[in-house]
Amino acid sequence: MSEDGSPTDTPNRTATDTQPQEQARLSTALAGIPTVTQLTVVVALLALPVLVALVDALGLTPGPLAEVALQWAVALAVLGVVVSVEDRPLASVGVRRPAWRDLAYLVGTAAVVMAVFIVGPTVLAAVGLPVADGLGSLESTPGIGVALLSAVTTGVVEEILYRGYPLERLLEYTDSAAVAGSLTVAVFTLAHLVTWPVGSVLLVAAVSVVLTAVYLRRRTLFPVVGAHVGIWVLAVLGQYYG
Repeated sequence: MSEDGSPTDTPNRTATDTQPQEQARLSTALAGIPTVTQLTVVVALLALPVLVALVDALGLTPGPLAEVALQWAVALAVLGVVVSVEDRPLASVGVRRPAWRDLAYLVGTAAVVMAVFIVGPTVLAAVGLPVADGLGSLESTPGIGVALLSAVTTGVVEEILYRGYPLERLLEYTDSAAVAGSLTVAVFTLAHLVTWPVGSVLLVAAVSVVLTAVYLRRRTLFPVVGAHVGIWVLAVLGQYYG
């Protein structure tokens, strides 16, 4: 309506009208990410599942310590790019000093994740979806010390590779928590299809959503790493002493 009360020719804007513009904006933003950062995001998200698939395809059976070393090698390579190539501090990928409230987030996140793993298998079994029994590769470790090392490594490395680096970089260049979060959740979930059954992958998806939401809320690795490590450590202790 114009100032004199007559109707104008401007049509109402709808979600359908703005969707192509938003897609174009995101495409432009993604294309504007520096090449080294694009490659590092790909490495962070895909290196571990690709290596696992390659090892399986070649029929290799690396020991638990070799798996630990491989995970750390990928994580340290990504952090090395941050510091030496991108010339940025580790704080830019979530390695930040936590606040006291982050301890509460850690405990709350661990409780929610634990609930997913306790209640989830029963629900999935009721609808006929298979769920893995046990801790996967940790079951073959030669002792509790190596099992705990593997648990800690998994918790720390996966949060660096699937939360810290890709979320921060995608957020920076797209300015969209929805895009950054959905992409990392999808890749983290699909990565577990390499070795886990469908039911377990659905549990992983739910946990990934929780961890991603907490990271986006706090922007520090402390609560998500703490929760992730804590759950795996409790699982190891339960396996050996439960």
